[in-house]
Amino acid sequence: MKFNSKALALAAGLATICLTSHAEVIPLKLAPGLWEETRITMINGQNVEEAMRKGRERMMARLTPEQRKQMQEQMGRGSSGGATQTCLTPAQVAKGVDTEEIKRKMEQSSQGCKLDIITANSSGAKFKAACMGPQGTNYNGSGEYVVANNKEWRFKMVGDGKVTGPNGAPVPQAGDFHATQEVTARWKGSDCGSVAPQQEG
Repeated sequence: MKFNSKALALAAGLATICLTSHAEVIPLKLAPGLWEETRITMINGQNVEEAMRKGRERMMARLTPEQRKQMQEQMGRGSSGGATQTCLTPAQVAKGVDTEEIKRKMEQSSQGCKLDIITANSSGAKFKAACMGPQGTNYNGSGEYVVANNKEWRFKMVGDGKVTGPNGAPVPQAGDFHATQEVTARWKGSDCGSVAPQQEG
């Protein structure tokens, strides 16, 4: 699902705008420190994270004990119980959110997709996204990012689209799809421990 993946990547990127901003445009009212995100992505009723987890388990079962231990150590970095941990620094909080920079980065990382940020302030943001394929619009979605307080933010996206190959040619898993994604992030403490801050750039 080529365009499906692009659309989800675009939405997921917007869900982390509080952690990837650069210019001081919108004040970022979040506490610096260690944050933990949990997300649920559903495509046509299938839990994507659960499917990926089962796939990883099948892969791990084929490894040697030494390879399995090494893989577990690598996969364990920055995560806890299926959640993702990130480190938000005081400097990142001070810089705030540049919506134009976010829009540019998301569209560059998901070519063929257009992101329209409808509203954005220190309490959250609303957006619409569309991904264009050879036969026109393959995906249309909308979402909302809400800062509940300085120690919790939430994100929700819903979208519908159609998967086709070049010039409308049939491809595996072709057809209509309905996708949703919900993300909840909570502050865990001021000490990030071994979780390194996300690199800016």
